[in-house]
Amino acid sequence: MAKPSPLQLRNLVLAVLMLLAGGWNLWRGGPWWLTAIFGVGCVLAVASAFLNRPAD
Repeated sequence: MAKPSPLQLRNLVLAVLMLLAGGWNLWRGGPWWLTAIFGVGCVLAVASAFLNRPAD
């Protein structure tokens, strides 16, 4: 398995941060649309990390 690139690491870190922010927003009773934005951002960051994997 290849070592992840810096771009992949950044995307995965951002995905985790957005997941935490969305959970915090739900826990605090924030607007549903803000949680949806965090969710979409999390999915896009994970997809970007997957698509930017090194070709073996």
